[in-house]
Amino acid sequence: MKLKRFFWTLLLISVVSLTSLCSAAALKYGDRGNDVKEIQEYLIAQNLFHGKADGIYDSATVAAIKNFQSALGLEVDGVCGSQTYKILRAAAYDEIDITTFQLGDYVPEPPQENSGKTVGSVLGVVNTVSEIVQYAGVGDVIKLGMKGEGVVHLQNKLIEHGFYDGDADGVAGSETIEALKNFQSSRGMKADGICGRRTYSALDDAPLDLNDYEFSSEVPDFSHVIRVEATAYSSAEPGMSAYTATGTLCRYGVIATDPSVIPLGTRVFIPGYGYAVAEDTGGAIVGHKIDVAFDTVAECFEFGRQYIDIYIVD
Repeated sequence: MKLKRFFWTLLLISVVSLTSLCSAAALKYGDRGNDVKEIQEYLIAQNLFHGKADGIYDSATVAAIKNFQSALGLEVDGVCGSQTYKILRAAAYDEIDITTFQLGDYVPEPPQENSGKTVGSVLGVVNTVSEIVQYAGVGDVIKLGMKGEGVVHLQNKLIEHGFYDGDADGVAGSETIEALKNFQSSRGMKADGICGRRTYSALDDAPLDLNDYEFSSEVPDFSHVIRVEATAYSSAEPGMSAYTATGTLCRYGVIATDPSVIPLGTRVFIPGYGYAVAEDTGGAIVGHKIDVAFDTVAECFEFGRQYIDIYIVD
């Protein structure tokens, strides 16, 4: 009987230990506690997280984890799983050379017990992950200050379209970003100076007459105008689907509508946003309301809630 009780106790301990390990190895948006605080401090050590290590896995923590994952070639999901944690900790303690690190390289196992090092001991050490994140390959999102072949590609495209007359030096400085904003504005897009999927798509188009209404920020020919209450959403928000009600990808250039007011498939023009197609619906989108899709949550907050006139093109 005692032996049987011993085995049941051992099994229970194993289950509890495994549960703890799994929960610690899969931190995600909305989680709280010391485990979250620990990874926030590691991110601070890498100069990727500029908030307070408060133990709350918020959107800023998600963004910082995504930047780290992108820089190290990991799956970019914003979740701190066992692999991300292991590499993040090793990078914070300078146990791996992240300037040359590749997936498959040896990464020391985290210590099972306190080895004498404290998280606080690494907070004053800024390694080079933040510099790696600034590198942009062709097709990567490009922002002010980034460098690399992707920036060269962007500059050459801007030169091709007549918006940039500087050197294609691979540095996204103020002149490059200003040229990018001017290009975006000319296409009726939000001139945010960030080169993402929609901007790449526009850059890949052949250079066009900028007086063509379809690619200007001026209102095009339209059938009628509708006054709507507009909000914003993004598939990057926690719990949001990557697909619309019609089965297409949720992306910039999509709006959710009440089909009885604006039928699905309708093409519209939204001042300050550009062209969009009604491809989605929503439980709260009833009557003269629309939900405007963005690629990032930050853009959604910036858009907020507003009453606007939209122009029905089709």
